[in-house]
Amino acid sequence: MKIPYHAELCENLRTGKINKGADNSAGFAFDLDFSVPYIVTAIHAGHGVRAEILPLMRISEEERLFEEDPATDILIQGNHNAIWGLDSRSEYDLNRPPELALPLTPDKFWGKQVYHSAPSADMNRRSLKKYDNFYLFIGSCLKIILERFGACLVYDIHSYNISRQIHKGFTSPPTFNIGTVLLNRLKWQTSIDDWRMRLEKIQIPAVATAVAENKVFAGKGELCRRITAWDPNILVLPTEISKVYINEHTGQIKNMAVNRLQRGLQQAISEHSRRFRREHCLN
Repeated sequence: MKIPYHAELCENLRTGKINKGADNSAGFAFDLDFSVPYIVTAIHAGHGVRAEILPLMRISEEERLFEEDPATDILIQGNHNAIWGLDSRSEYDLNRPPELALPLTPDKFWGKQVYHSAPSADMNRRSLKKYDNFYLFIGSCLKIILERFGACLVYDIHSYNISRQIHKGFTSPPTFNIGTVLLNRLKWQTSIDDWRMRLEKIQIPAVATAVAENKVFAGKGELCRRITAWDPNILVLPTEISKVYINEHTGQIKNMAVNRLQRGLQQAISEHSRRFRREHCLN
């Protein structure tokens, strides 16, 4: 499967004409320099909802926030190549295939009725256009990195609600969960193990760091599925962080935990990507 890209966008990205800001539809933001063979994403960081859709919503802002990944945009910023969502997944979900991306029925949003009045077909088309814009953009970025380095890492960062996993029967949900079921383990086993080891070193106040693989999530999201299929030299690492850094019900951020997580992730990514570059890249 070929990587989708936009030729003019690629040229603007290569030359640095575009390297920081938001896309034209304000669906996502980015900060890029293409000096390293990786991209860090936080596709569920966004909380925004279009003005034409918000009046149709039944779900409260607090309920939206509970299902989003608050502050994951903060956690990934400071890395060389970062892309993060600005729109709420209650509008469209970048980690689901397009036919399931719009939460028009409760079964597509954890049993919650998102809308009291359904969006029009034109509204839905505009939502899916923003969805497509994201994948065209990240495809263009990946094309540039593969041309330069021959291989690429995507750190696919999310967060999850501890209370939901406890309700499901997980008595001790891990601090970090790496989802690997879609990955080529014969090719990437060393990089997977090294990423796990780097995460284990991250220290968060009042938290005993634990890292699991495929325990609470298996890494079956659309971002990993789609990008992994684009090119065999792309390794996506779906990484869930438990919401130990935030009150998952109120959205109140624990600043010290966020600061420690941000620094720890940045160091882990820097060290992990250097080894990946030595072992898998052309330069």
